[in-house]
Amino acid sequence: MPPARRTLSRRNVRGRGYAKRGYRQNGELSFQLKRSYAHFSRQMDINENETISEPIRAMFHSVENEDPGWLPEGLHFAFVLRRQVLVPSEDMVKTLFDGGETLSAKVLNDDGVEYEWDDGSVFTPKPRREGRNAGAPIYDFRGS
Repeated sequence: MPPARRTLSRRNVRGRGYAKRGYRQNGELSFQLKRSYAHFSRQMDINENETISEPIRAMFHSVENEDPGWLPEGLHFAFVLRRQVLVPSEDMVKTLFDGGETLSAKVLNDDGVEYEWDDGSVFTPKPRREGRNAGAPIYDFRGS
């Protein structure tokens, strides 16, 4: 039996102001997607009655279509909200978001080491205070 189709929200709520906590326009809530590997962010909107899988898919397409647009083998994107990686699920967006949040798009390797991009073609491990990235490999693809 196919899952029941959810009705998208159309409500308008003022909240704390445009693109802030609690604000809805036609059921759409806003959040910032910060690219922690590239040091900038963009605003995104999503309907509050969609599943958690939908914003994850939208965020992936958003970061995939911008520079660098590709990732070296062994690296992947992770989307983080309140220090927790978002996992696709059938829960509704409004159970996790209230609008106005900042999510981070991070580039990680399989060991969980975070990488930065140099606006060129080099991904380097992001330095940590504890120095745990000292032996992490540097991904350089200028020659390929």
